[in-house]
Amino acid sequence: MAAFGALSAYSATTSNTGNSFASGTVAIGDNDGGSTPLYASSDNKPGDSDVSCIRLTYTGSLASSVKLYQSVTSNAELYDLKVERGTQTTGGFPGCEDFAATSTAHDGTLGSFPKSYAAGLDGKAAGASWATNDSVVYRFTITHNDDSTPNGHTVVTPTGVHDFPWEARNN
Repeated sequence: MAAFGALSAYSATTSNTGNSFASGTVAIGDNDGGSTPLYASSDNKPGDSDVSCIRLTYTGSLASSVKLYQSVTSNAELYDLKVERGTQTTGGFPGCEDFAATSTAHDGTLGSFPKSYAAGLDGKAAGASWATNDSVVYRFTITHNDDSTPNGHTVVTPTGVHDFPWEARNN
């Protein structure tokens, strides 16, 4: 048994071509190459200071918040730390030749410096958002406090090795 016949139909198509979906980026860097300390000095006495400047640049594509905090330190109450935000047109890390302060992020002891992103200092004044190619120069001034405790300085009282992470998170 065989069947013969013709089948006819109308047809049409359309297409939406070239679709893609990609993530944005969150990227931040500084002008010290990522491995040079802001300060590393010894044999300090009360009133001695060390000053360094560092430029932070945001290169991500997503608007982000940047926070600054520190790792845990030793004897942190014995040291004052001032961190200022500003600008600098010449000079590079760690020099502060023509640094011009625009705001103060922290002016207290090293011990009172935030130790987490959640408690961190805003990278820009008033927590302003960072966009691609934004940069801020920071001046760090660490000073050994005076401690008049009799016989209190017969051994070295270091801060211990600590880090200052800048962390960017998109808004």
